[in-house]
Amino acid sequence: MLHTLAVAAALTLSGPQVGTPAPDFSLTTVTGQTVTLRDFHGKTLVINAWATWCPPCREETPELVAAAKKLSRAGDVAFLGVDSTEAAPIVRAFVASKNLPFAQAIDDTKTFASAFDVRAFPTTFVIGPDGTLRARFVGPVSGKILTAFVEDARAGRDGVLVTAAQHEVDTLLAPGGFDFSGSPDAVRATTQRVLQTIDKAEAVDGDTDYLRTQVEENVLRDGAAAALAPIVASPSDTVLLARLRGDAETAREHWSAALDAYRAGLAAAPDDPDLLGGYADVLRGERKYAAATDAYARYAEAAPSVDAFVTLGELAGRAGRFRDGAVAYARAIGMARAAVAAKPGNARAIRQLAWAYLYQGRLFAREGDTARARAAFAQTSAWTAKLPKTDPRYAMYFEEAQEATIALSAAQPGGKTALSLAPWTGPDLPGSVASTYKYRLVVAGMPGKTVALSAAGLPARWIASFCSDRQCAPFRTTIALPSSGVKVIEFQVIPQRRSSTAPTVRVDGDGASARVLVPTTG
Repeated sequence: MLHTLAVAAALTLSGPQVGTPAPDFSLTTVTGQTVTLRDFHGKTLVINAWATWCPPCREETPELVAAAKKLSRAGDVAFLGVDSTEAAPIVRAFVASKNLPFAQAIDDTKTFASAFDVRAFPTTFVIGPDGTLRARFVGPVSGKILTAFVEDARAGRDGVLVTAAQHEVDTLLAPGGFDFSGSPDAVRATTQRVLQTIDKAEAVDGDTDYLRTQVEENVLRDGAAAALAPIVASPSDTVLLARLRGDAETAREHWSAALDAYRAGLAAAPDDPDLLGGYADVLRGERKYAAATDAYARYAEAAPSVDAFVTLGELAGRAGRFRDGAVAYARAIGMARAAVAAKPGNARAIRQLAWAYLYQGRLFAREGDTARARAAFAQTSAWTAKLPKTDPRYAMYFEEAQEATIALSAAQPGGKTALSLAPWTGPDLPGSVASTYKYRLVVAGMPGKTVALSAAGLPARWIASFCSDRQCAPFRTTIALPSSGVKVIEFQVIPQRRSSTAPTVRVDGDGASARVLVPTTG
């Protein structure tokens, strides 16, 4: 049985509590409609807090879409997506590419994220017909888990996750497995084992309750800190105690106490990576991005890596320190390029390089430098093309780079039409032709506008086909942009004879154009 009725009285979580009234909200969808909690009274409401840049969010999308279509059929279940970190253009591009069947809202003031204590993405909330919060799940949610949560909400029950993975975590973190008595050395050894066990619990594979696990981890952190505090006798003890207290207060979202704890440790060990990383994360949680950038810069120098410099660049961008961000991304890209040069065919190294360019493009987009943003996104696509199609990031990075490129145009005033071509990812659309070169053509512009599209640059006897709305049209077609202003078309290039050179095929429409280099068939 996946879910059972349970009362976890000892597990106190911050934010809205399961079994209590859900916070009210008022949000604006990407189509301009206002939605509130009251609008869904009498229905079970599934709210998915997500972001296009979040890999787990993209990974859960197919199951979420399938669950939404299935569970909404009876008419008593509604779905709502909420993006708290991005603007409408990028969300519209993602919605169009994935054909999401439910409304998407923008939480630009972070009011929803604050009221619902959204700690990480994705987070899914299930609210019963009477407005009671029945489930709160952090991480990718499977259709099976979501269906069980909805069934519980329909029946007026709180949903509690019961899985083999959660049982393993509960067993690892059981307080009875740790004895904090004995000699100072014994206490230190047990404290170290607490940290090792927490790392092990967080590495458990499978569906687990993130929030419950956080509380269970804090029980151990608090116990270890209480035992260690009276015997602190060295800088290493001070650092260990600071980490325990800082991590525990961070999990509680007690930012001030967490900062005090990390500062105490950094006074003894100014370059300790764990303390610097925790300190910067707390400042980020408080949205003190300038201070977080400074702290993370120290962390990146103490433990340099592609990941560290990408994170530093992202923080600098949030702080409006675009020059610092550009330097951080340049260092990340330099390290990533060196790794690719050392191992040219290594998929992990290529993924990191594509990822670094993707985030660099986002920094330039935030700064308003569309030319450099487009160039960075183009680099993302170019390096992603070197990955095997079976790689878990192949489709994701292509799609993110294309969506971001389209958003650059959609965000500009004047309502100009924008076109973008990228390799097709996901299942073929109805009517598509097998064994051809397939590309995702995204058209963005004024909602309701009619756009005539045509293909050019084709070798003799080659065919181009525009497939959408259950039909394919050779060489040219006319489409009407939907209310979102974004439409996705499967563009096919069908070779009819061999070509010794790789042709550059172009799609034109309403003054805009997009090009793609088609591989040679010779």
